[in-house]
Amino acid sequence: MEAVQYVISGGVLAAIVGYFLKREHNSVKSDIRELYEERNALNNRVVKLEGKVESIEDKVPSEIANLERIMDLKFEQFNKQFDELKSAIRHAEKTMTTQADAFVRLLNEYKK
Repeated sequence: MEAVQYVISGGVLAAIVGYFLKREHNSVKSDIRELYEERNALNNRVVKLEGKVESIEDKVPSEIANLERIMDLKFEQFNKQFDELKSAIRHAEKTMTTQADAFVRLLNEYKK
């Protein structure tokens, strides 16, 4: 009779332990499933970001070339404007010198 009680007690104990192990197993299984889904979502995001980075890397050389062309054009424009300003200053200097000489001659004639 004692042997039957041990077997029954062992069976009940095994059922209780089995229930908690099954519950823990389902919990771990659920956690693993969530982590797997999260990993897939992160992987998809990484793939999208890599695509964006490649797109940007493809655009950068052409953007740099465009900026270089714009800078060259601006420098050319600046040089032309500077040359025009230099020419205008020389013209003004010649005009002022001519007018000053004429004024000096007028003064000299007036003094006579």
